Amino acid sequence: MNGQGHERGGPSSPALDTVLGPLLSRAGQGDEAAFSRLYDLAAARVFGLVRRVVRDAEQAEHVSGEVFVEVWRTASRYRQGSGALAWVLSVAHRGAVAHVRSTRRPLTPSPTVDLPPVEPQRDDALGLSYFDAYAVADVAGALGVSVDVAHARLRAALDGLRPRPATA
Repeated sequence: MNGQGHERGGPSSPALDTVLGPLLSRAGQGDEAAFSRLYDLAAARVFGLVRRVVRDAEQAEHVSGEVFVEVWRTASRYRQGSGALAWVLSVAHRGAVAHVRSTRRPLTPSPTVDLPPVEPQRDDALGLSYFDAYAVADVAGALGVSVDVAHARLRAALDGLRPRPATA
């Protein structure tokens, strides 16, 4: 599952959603051929996301396999019309985060200082929360801020990722 033999790049997310959606629905009804095709189309992306969170390639392969077991098990919960790729990747992210949380040591807190949020601090909070899979309380402790400040930094970082409307 290291990406070899899987479509590199492949279709864009919207185009892929039009293919993955029906495959997920059919897999939810027990169609093994549909699930096999879904795997072929999504495995490289799932592995890439899991690898980013888990960091170790061998563990990422294991977790990616578990993700697809979970996708097979819960495919009947997918609702046609919603983003199929996003649905699969959210299962992958939850699986990767659960793996990291179950295998890591706690963060070492830094000295407590409540500074106003600035860009690098928001990026640190987002990185610790999303990619390193730490809970908000752990992020707060690691950054030496209150949980409320950690929440505010995470919200600001996520807001910064949203596309801004074009101004005319």
